[in-house]
Amino acid sequence: MKRGSAGAAGAAFAAMVAAGAARASSGLDSPDIGVLQLGRGGAWVARADDPLAAYFNPAGLASQRSGAHGGVHFIQLAQCFTRLGPGGRPVPPSATTAIPAPGSDGGPDPEVCAEGGLFPNPQLAATLRLSDALALGVAVLGPHGVGERAWPESLQYTHPSFGDMTQPSPQRYLLTSLDALMLMPTLSVGFTPAEGVSLGAGFIWGTAAIDFVNFSEALSGEGGDDFKAHGDLRTRAEATDLFIPGFVLGARWAAAAHLDLGAWFKWQDAVRAKTDLTIESRYWTPAGAKDEDPCKGEAPECNVTEEQGAGDLTMRIPMEAKLGLRYHMPRAGARRAANARRASAAEPRVRDPMADDLFDVELDFTWANNSAVDAIEVRFREGIPVRGTTVGTVPPNADVPHRWRDVLGVRLGGDFVVLPSLLALRAGGFFETKGQDDADLNLDFHLGYRIGVGAGVTARVGPVDISAAFQHTSFGALDNGGNGRLKAVSGAALSGYRSIQSVNGGRFESSLDEFGLSGTMRF
Repeated sequence: MKRGSAGAAGAAFAAMVAAGAARASSGLDSPDIGVLQLGRGGAWVARADDPLAAYFNPAGLASQRSGAHGGVHFIQLAQCFTRLGPGGRPVPPSATTAIPAPGSDGGPDPEVCAEGGLFPNPQLAATLRLSDALALGVAVLGPHGVGERAWPESLQYTHPSFGDMTQPSPQRYLLTSLDALMLMPTLSVGFTPAEGVSLGAGFIWGTAAIDFVNFSEALSGEGGDDFKAHGDLRTRAEATDLFIPGFVLGARWAAAAHLDLGAWFKWQDAVRAKTDLTIESRYWTPAGAKDEDPCKGEAPECNVTEEQGAGDLTMRIPMEAKLGLRYHMPRAGARRAANARRASAAEPRVRDPMADDLFDVELDFTWANNSAVDAIEVRFREGIPVRGTTVGTVPPNADVPHRWRDVLGVRLGGDFVVLPSLLALRAGGFFETKGQDDADLNLDFHLGYRIGVGAGVTARVGPVDISAAFQHTSFGALDNGGNGRLKAVSGAALSGYRSIQSVNGGRFESSLDEFGLSGTMRF
């Protein structure tokens, strides 16, 4: 056993900040937020016909009427992790023989799953038409992901010989709980400089608030996840970044009578946040259950360390781009009727696919510069003592490697207008490439390949479009056979403040189901 100082969970916390901040082809975005987008498999950049265009393609604002939009996704994320060691062997959380290993006779199931439940993800947006060629738009939305996740801290089971027993959970060094609030308010303008051409730009004021819990080691040595000898520490990290600036650029071109081209680009500054820490030492009893009396006659909370502004977190957010081609079939006489309406009412030029088109099909190509995220940087002040340990201090470097790869995607979707200006049906799907090597898997993101299929409907009731959609996303499993590369944060200076064993060996599986409902009113 190597002597050292107490660890902290900043590395994994940093990864979860990224989960909220990174967008289109990163994290859980699959692929874009928005009910119309959901029903079309995300193929929407060239259509861009509701106020959410303020974020997803501000050029589309220039051909919309003034209006307001409100929507919500109800997201059900299912995730399971099977912790394995080299050779595919289940990893016991204790090196002792008194507690059976996961997967052995009488031990708990080696697969651990996050708690389920529906997570609501709302969106608000509005468009204000200023002239025939100019429109403003605003959108307030979050990333297309789940802001709350909970994994077990410990596993309870019944052993045939020992009876009821408890073990610390095998994924505890990666994640046990997350509560995140992310908002991306965007103010945009769309402009039509020439017939058939529109351009747009928007400013993003991003904000993030994160509350995250995982475990680290006070000491490191041989013996796998020996929670007693390694002195497990439960660490809660909280951080807020109230200004994450960025911008979006968009363009749309009616290249031919039936063909539209759309393009979008997004840049956003890195997440930079101060981190507050709460560390609990002496967390487990020798039997592997939570110790309800860790001080045992000492002063209350003798094992609790609270430090405000303990460190700094920095993570780059990948740039993104999309290119879309949309073929649409105008309904017979629709263009003449639109021109007549405009001439009689002095209306600005607008597009209304539900009134003017019989159907449309869009093909989008996407790119996310995920390779910009090689590691998430987390640095703590030196010399922060950890109570309840002999010579414990928080390690100054808690960086976590990710080694992401750029992600490419393709989206295909479209609408069919069943009843002009009354009812439209839509469907679509998407595919995005794998964004991370299996050996670097973490529970903050699932960066296996993604395949999604969706369908939706819009009914027009007077000036209001009511839309509903459903989408299912499958993630390609990340499986390194037990040969992971991620080490837990540790207080052992001689081992570089990292655990001896890797803590991400195994298999990570995810699937996502979501239902969306929205309303858009035109003025």
